[in-house]
Amino acid sequence: MALDRPTPVTFHAPMVLAVGLPPATLSRAGVVLEPSGVALRESNLLDLRSDSAKYRPLVLLVDAELYDFDPEAFDMVAQDVGAKLGVAGSAREAEVTLGQLMAALARKSAFPPPPSSADAKTDKWDFSEVVAAVAAQGGRE
Repeated sequence: MALDRPTPVTFHAPMVLAVGLPPATLSRAGVVLEPSGVALRESNLLDLRSDSAKYRPLVLLVDAELYDFDPEAFDMVAQDVGAKLGVAGSAREAEVTLGQLMAALARKSAFPPPPSSADAKTDKWDFSEVVAAVAAQGGRE
């Protein structure tokens, strides 16, 4: 007899996956992200695809020189996991890129999501009412 167990749900915490960043840039990125609760994880070229699929980062932050080596590959990895791609050539560029991300996330969470059809009652129309409305509209022209 099989035991009834709930299906495990995987939750991915918000994360930035950094690839090839110099220590100073990586450190600055950590300082910028810390107040937001968004994690920073470092990866390398060999593990990039598997780490991206495993962690599903919000942002893939790549060193500019490394990105210039094969931009299409980094674009593809980011697109495959639904991440934004950030390219940083310096600690300052990483700070600006991540600051913009945090501001966008704050704006998004400040506004409630748009109402869905499940939130509202649907008006039901009798077909004769629709025909009458169309006929009335046609008579006005």
